Amino acid sequence: MMNNLKLGVEVVSAHDLLPKEQGTANAFVEVEFDGQKFRTAIKDSDINPVWNEQFFFNISDPSRLQEKELEAYVYHANRASNNKTCLGKVRISGTSFVSQADAAPLHYPLEKRTILSRARGELGLRVFLTDDPSVRVSAPGQDFDFASTPTTAQEQAVANAIPNPFQDTRINQVRQFQHLPREQQQQRPPPMAGQQYYAQGQGSYGEQQQRSYSAAAGMKTEAPQPQVARMYSAGPQQPVDFQLKETSPTLGGGRIIHGRVMPGEKAGAYDLVEKMQILFVRVVKARELPHMDLTGSLDPYVEVHLGNYKMKTKFFEKNQRPEWDEVFAFPKEVVQSSTLEVVVKDKDILRDDYVGRVMLDLNEVPVRVPPDSPLAPEWYRLMGKDGMRDRGELMLAVWYGTQADECFPSAIHAGTTPIDSHLHNYIRGKVYPTPRMWYLRVNVIEAQDIFTMEHHHHIPDVFVKVRLGHQLLKTRQVRSPTKNFMWNEEMMFVAAEPFEDDLIIQVENRVAQNKDEVIGETMIPLARIQKRADHKALVRPLWFDLRRPGLIDVNQLKEDKFYAKVNLRICLEGGYHVLDESTQYCSDLRPTMKQLWKPPIGLLEVGILSANGLNPTKTRQERGSCDPYCVAKYGHKWVRTRTIVDNLNPRFNEQYTWDVFDHGTVLTIGLFDNCHIGGDNNNNNNNNNNHSHSHSHNQSHMDKPIGKVRIRISTLETRRVYTHTYPLLVLHPSGVKKMGEIHLAIRFSVTSLLNVFLTYSRPLLPKMHYAQPLSIVQQEMLRHQAVQLVAQRLGRMEPPVRREVVW
Repeated sequence: MMNNLKLGVEVVSAHDLLPKEQGTANAFVEVEFDGQKFRTAIKDSDINPVWNEQFFFNISDPSRLQEKELEAYVYHANRASNNKTCLGKVRISGTSFVSQADAAPLHYPLEKRTILSRARGELGLRVFLTDDPSVRVSAPGQDFDFASTPTTAQEQAVANAIPNPFQDTRINQVRQFQHLPREQQQQRPPPMAGQQYYAQGQGSYGEQQQRSYSAAAGMKTEAPQPQVARMYSAGPQQPVDFQLKETSPTLGGGRIIHGRVMPGEKAGAYDLVEKMQILFVRVVKARELPHMDLTGSLDPYVEVHLGNYKMKTKFFEKNQRPEWDEVFAFPKEVVQSSTLEVVVKDKDILRDDYVGRVMLDLNEVPVRVPPDSPLAPEWYRLMGKDGMRDRGELMLAVWYGTQADECFPSAIHAGTTPIDSHLHNYIRGKVYPTPRMWYLRVNVIEAQDIFTMEHHHHIPDVFVKVRLGHQLLKTRQVRSPTKNFMWNEEMMFVAAEPFEDDLIIQVENRVAQNKDEVIGETMIPLARIQKRADHKALVRPLWFDLRRPGLIDVNQLKEDKFYAKVNLRICLEGGYHVLDESTQYCSDLRPTMKQLWKPPIGLLEVGILSANGLNPTKTRQERGSCDPYCVAKYGHKWVRTRTIVDNLNPRFNEQYTWDVFDHGTVLTIGLFDNCHIGGDNNNNNNNNNNHSHSHSHNQSHMDKPIGKVRIRISTLETRRVYTHTYPLLVLHPSGVKKMGEIHLAIRFSVTSLLNVFLTYSRPLLPKMHYAQPLSIVQQEMLRHQAVQLVAQRLGRMEPPVRREVVW
């Protein structure tokens, strides 16, 4: 297949270049990518040149696009000596390339070409990807008569000896982190009261190594006892139950001893969780089923029997060729029989009729280990009560696997049989991407030709109301005897992709104390609004025509086309990070626009192993019960484990990964009780399933929080596996109460040590937060709106992440 993917580069302008001759420069730009080079025209005697030239590069291997880099060099053309002098360079990683619709001009600071050279100013580029077949690769320009040498031979020699493409000329305050040994930690005074973080390391590095070696030597004789990592608070010594405890479990990669992995059998993809052997039964479809009722109809469903466990599929009305495609999972430790029975039944009002069954010997079931291809299903003939195999055919696939199997998240697990089949979607584990959010800046400048509807003798008192979804802001009221009104007020909103709501502008007149009349309104789609990446991009004000509210007649609309107009300056800010978390618990600090993202510095892997000693949150059959599930949030990804029904000591053993872009961020893991599964009041037995299903959607029944854990990534040593049980503490009016413990395995791996060091030289937030800072009050208001948008979007997925979980 022919490759039409091309890289487009628009060289927009440069700013504040380093002067070379009589305080000026003859500037031009050379752009290089994938062995191709193009040049712009020379702008004589201009240190702020503007080119607006576009070039298109051919991409030889799109699969390796992220490994390539675009380089742009700004040169000064010295016509007298017939050579060129480098004024600076820009290097853009392939991970920052976006589509043409998302691309916006960005001003990159010029870096030094060598250590001894000088650089100043910025270069404005617009870089994008396009697969338009009508776009052709740019033709190479004519070569200039300038030698490709630096200004001096000394610079060239240093450049050959010490290449330094990552030189950073910005000056920032260096953040220092110190690690105190155990002796100093015990003597230090307790810190101020407030939120406490769990310390992942214990003692100095040499002490940790000594403990690791001694523990490794004694593995064969005695298992190490759990160690306690003490947390410090403003109060007296905490009870042992409230302390962090280190564990030494045997996970998929081997035994964990003091954070070091003692390899066992061959490690798979899920090496941070305990390996679970699971029997999977996939019920695909049936055919040629017999007629059961007098009317000749059949409402088939399937029951899977394994020992004391019985699980059902949904049923189809009047269908002799049903397709279920449902997967059931049985942990190997609960398998109490050597025979698997799959029964097809006909749903009836009084008693379900028997159609046929399939019996399978579990000793003959194959074992599948990913990345093996999925097991092919097989047709089995159904056997009736008379022993004849003439009751139709059922397609099944049965195999042994682990939680690494792709069917594991969507499977219906054993132990959920008391639950209505309609609720199975609400107990499955899922991964949820959060929407990309933008700050929308609206500057209401003025309005002209404003006529009030009611002819009063008082001067009009006019204001503008701006609405975006559930967000509503107003300008101040302005009184003017003329038809023109001036505000020049700025407002900020939060918008989430895909854009669903239009920006609504209404000009209103305050007639009485509690009465406003709408003079005119206009609706602006967000997709048509300009996007900008920094404060230097020019946003021009535009005039928008207002129309009378409630007009339907087309002729009347044409007459009122120029009825009134309002002047607005609107843009979507891509240079900010939209805060949807508390600033001290942020899990992501990247700006909205993807072009500004840096490459990831590492990988965070989290294994959610189990929870222990949970407090009951409901009653079921006159005993305490809980239906727990975990939610983990980091960056742009939320994950939710499956719900373990009716279990105070659930075992999840699910593993997830995230890319880390800044290690000054926080991972948040919460444990909740599923509200969709009721207790004795609404889920006593299977006959009351419909009632429980309808009752569970009542808004008064919310998922109850059990506890929450927060871990800062910068406290983790690289490539060490942390296995701890974290206490789930909740503050009640009577004091701190322990709701249980959660067992986690965490590993942070660094992909580029140089990029980790560079994060210390950069400010915490994107550049726009310092160029055009938002006030604390404004940030909190926007954060509240952003959290509402996230809760609204995640609540529309299935199973939903409910509002109380997001907040």
